[in-house]
Amino acid sequence: MKFMCLAYLDRGLTPGPDAAGQYPLLGQAMGQAGVFVDMGQLAARSDSKTVRVTDGASNVIDGAPPSSDGDDASSPIAYFLIDCADLDDALAWAARIPAATYGSIEVRPALGGGH
Repeated sequence: MKFMCLAYLDRGLTPGPDAAGQYPLLGQAMGQAGVFVDMGQLAARSDSKTVRVTDGASNVIDGAPPSSDGDDASSPIAYFLIDCADLDDALAWAARIPAATYGSIEVRPALGGGH
């Protein structure tokens, strides 16, 4: 089952000096375990575009849509798409993502899809 792990900087902490070097090692470990699908950084929320289609007309606006709770301070900075046996396995991998020590990791099942 595939899971999307989204890394957030939401605790006011900063990454340690060796954080960047930990990500390639994690990718290697995920690859060796057979769970790695993809990972990468995300551009700033302000660099995004939002597309809405209303009555067949496409409208593109700058920025991300507002969050449902009105708090736009927290947005993901990186993603990890992993293919695990179950949620417990995905949660264990999410705990190994370095951002979990200075932010948080949202783990969400990816339903259907895939090529």
